[in-house]
Parts: sequence; C-alpha cells; structure tokens
Amino acid sequence: MTQGTQSALEIINARVPGYKDLQMLLVNQEGIIEQISPMSKVGVGTHSCASLLNVAGDWISLGGVDLQINGALGLAFPDLRSENAYLLEKITQYLWDVGVDGFLPTLVTTSIENIQRSLAVIANFTEKERSCAKILGVHLEGPFLNFQKRGAHPAEYLLPLTIDE
Repeated sequence: MTQGTQSALEIINARVPGYKDLQMLLVNQEGIIEQISPMSKVGVGTHSCASLLNVAGDWISLGGVDLQINGALGLAFPDLRSENAYLLEKITQYLWDVGVDGFLPTLVTTSIENIQRSLAVIANFTEKERSCAKILGVHLEGPFLNFQKRGAHPAEYLLPLTIDE
C-alpha cells in the first residue's frame, strides 16, 4: 500500500508474533493486512485511513485453531440434538470472542445413533455462513478403537473396523 492510498484501519504500537519491537499495521477495506512496518520507521497518521487504533503494546495475531473441543457452555457435542442446536451458535460466537478462528467439535465414543445425530446437527449448522469461529470438521474419537487400548472409552460402544463399517 503506498502513501496516500485509502485504507480502512491503521493499527499502531502493536506487538506482532515474529516481529521485533512495536509495529504499525495497515488494514484495507476488505479486512486484509496489507502492510506491517516497525513503528520506528513510520509516521503515525501519514496514511489516509478511516480509523486509527492505538493498541498500546498489545499483541495482534491470527486466531487459534482448536483441534479437539469436547463441548462448551454446558453442552457435550455427542449430546447435540435439533432442540439444542442453537447452542452451537453461542459456542461458535464464544470461541470467536476468545480468539479461536476455527475448531473441531469432538464426539467421544458413544452409540452410532448419537454420533449420526450429532453429525447431522453439525452438518446442518455449517450450511449457513456465519461471522464466528468456523467448524472445520469433526474429531471422532471412536467407535473404531483397539479394545485393549481403549482407556476411558466405554467398551460397549467400541466396534471393529471393517470394510462394511
């Protein structure tokens, strides 16, 4: 981005992972970071920006990705039903608010019926685009586990892995 180009936001005095010292970030109208420069080498307010945000040494980074969340806000994901699917909206918003960009809801070993029902609710939820943490897939912990190495997984729900299953 060149000087004089309109950007949506100039973020100043930011710590950025991988960069030394405080940085200035220019964010375009689409929300894309177009420039990161050391504060020591830029003049504040020299760019034509709609907004200036001084984060006073706070960290600016990409959101996290969580590969295993068993549930949240009182809901275990294997207990998902159409009646409580509204909780997915609250969970994805909560995760977004605490810095998680994407996650995998985890279905612990349970009955095939519970797994299929929960997967259907998650599939239905992900059909609509939302401005919150994204469900990137699903982490299935079973039911195809070695019986002798099952740990805390309930034996009654374990199944042998076969071509048919």
